[in-house]
Amino acid sequence: MGLISKRDIKSFFTITVPMLVIMLVLVEIILWFVAPVADPFEKYKNAAPLNNQYIESQFPKKVSYTFEIESDLPLMDSSATFTTNNMGFRGDSLISPKPDNEYRIFLVGGSTTENLFIDDYLGFERQVQEKLQAENPTKSIKVYNAGKSGDASPDHLAMLGHRLVHLNPDLIVLFPGINDLNRLAAGYDYLHYPVKSTEVVRNWKVDLKFFLSNFQLVRRLINVMNPEEESARKAIFLSTNYKDKVKEVQSLPLEPSLPEVDISIYKRNIESFVGICKSQGIDLLLLTQTFTWDSQQENNLSNSHWMVGIGDKRYPEEVLAGKLSEMNQSIIDLADKDSVNLLDLESLIPKTNAYFYDDCHFNKGGIAFSTDLITSTIQKTYFTN
Repeated sequence: MGLISKRDIKSFFTITVPMLVIMLVLVEIILWFVAPVADPFEKYKNAAPLNNQYIESQFPKKVSYTFEIESDLPLMDSSATFTTNNMGFRGDSLISPKPDNEYRIFLVGGSTTENLFIDDYLGFERQVQEKLQAENPTKSIKVYNAGKSGDASPDHLAMLGHRLVHLNPDLIVLFPGINDLNRLAAGYDYLHYPVKSTEVVRNWKVDLKFFLSNFQLVRRLINVMNPEEESARKAIFLSTNYKDKVKEVQSLPLEPSLPEVDISIYKRNIESFVGICKSQGIDLLLLTQTFTWDSQQENNLSNSHWMVGIGDKRYPEEVLAGKLSEMNQSIIDLADKDSVNLLDLESLIPKTNAYFYDDCHFNKGGIAFSTDLITSTIQKTYFTN
């Protein structure tokens, strides 16, 4: 076999490569005019950010995300699909006005309610709905999840007042706490907060896929590799990055104590939530916030904590656990004072990797255990004559 000459190399770059480029351009143009194929990622590219001064945090309608889950998170699937319905909530399609025979439940809270990395078929709303429906076959029970990562008590109030009351819920389950702690410890201004966007934070790999999907040739390649529309959608993976989060937080300077945290505004917000529910004739079930900080149990998650970092500081687990316990106690006291039903979820779930995968988020074991507790409480409180 002879050596490739300089002339051959020059011919390749001056003749062959330009001809290939011209041919590809011609094929691309012909495909656009003759048989164009729809962009499989259009729904992701054109998801409009929300910019609402009244409710800053909510999901768009009918979105679908697929997440790739890190392999060493305990009791988690390798991937999970998260979708919202026609109203932007997790759960079945929502009919408005509410049918006469429907008992309607909304779950409100932050990421521990949302369960972003738990697949649709295992989510709170799905399991609670199916369990309650099995217990009450003569009723039509629908459970919708309005939880969203990062939401705190101001967001819960906005969600209730602007998005839920007019949908005539029979029962609301409120699961508040940890995001208020983070905000208050960071000096967050509850009265003058900026409007946020719900656009998904993307990385360069996803952006490259979006760019390449503008070409008909690439779209056809995607369809060949993923013949089903559902598979084409799953070509976009939004990956978890808990290892990086933990590593980043552990590099932060450790402060021995929290800054002054006044939880009175948190208590007032929850009281306002209770007041709205009472004034509208909506039943309310309060849950205490679960967490795994300062666990002395075997298989605890001290090496997986990243929410101990607030701003540019890191705080001891026992300090955060103490403050969140104080906030939980305020919920317990409020429920007693205002005669509101309460499930002290935090006291009932062991702080181990059998139920959680990090500071506060449930894995499949935690979802199963907590939905049993929630369903049992709802059944005994609201359905047993």
